[in-house]
Amino acid sequence: MVSTLRLYYDAVIAVALMAVVAIICGFITAVITGDNPPNLPITAIAFLLTGAFLFFRLWRKQRTAALPLG
Repeated sequence: MVSTLRLYYDAVIAVALMAVVAIICGFITAVITGDNPPNLPITAIAFLLTGAFLFFRLWRKQRTAALPLG
């Protein structure tokens, strides 16, 4: 049960991190472009790229087996 709660906690932290990066990129885009329509696509792209980066890091992370294989 504790491992399940840890998984949900990590997922919430990851989504929050993705949202913060996307919001910051949206604000930077608004400042650069003068609040033109490309802000939403840039924000969505930043959100997805952050998610892809976090997924890649998780995928590359070494995991130990829960039960011994022998």
